[in-house]
Amino acid sequence: MRAVLLRLVTPLLAFGIVLVHASAALAADYAGPISAYRRAHGLPAVKGDARLNAVALTQAKAMAASDKVSHFVAGSFVTRVAILRKSRAAENIGAGFLTFGEMLKQWEASRGHRENLLMLGARRVGVAFVDNPKSPYRKFWAMVITD
Repeated sequence: MRAVLLRLVTPLLAFGIVLVHASAALAADYAGPISAYRRAHGLPAVKGDARLNAVALTQAKAMAASDKVSHFVAGSFVTRVAILRKSRAAENIGAGFLTFGEMLKQWEASRGHRENLLMLGARRVGVAFVDNPKSPYRKFWAMVITD
């Protein structure tokens, strides 16, 4: 299995794609480990946010549908987060990691992704994934963090 990581600052059921996204309970579960990582680095915790989950889900869906790990498959990040009216926003994406714990470890180990996780002023986070069993990646992840 191949795994890919990328970062950026500033019709899906066809083709056998199975949608799985963050429920409210899962969103809280995702915010917990991200918050623990932030607190370990002297930063405040973040809270899960349904609007950010939706932005992340749009990105994960687009990546799964196109079988590409890219910040641009769902449009530019700036355009996708403009509706949120936030002064700071960052996105982490990845694929090929089957659990959030695995994905988070990869983001922590990558300088650019780590910078996003530790973004100053961050208060909210959204995380989503989409499974595509026909893809060699199998699972596509997106995280959006904002002030």
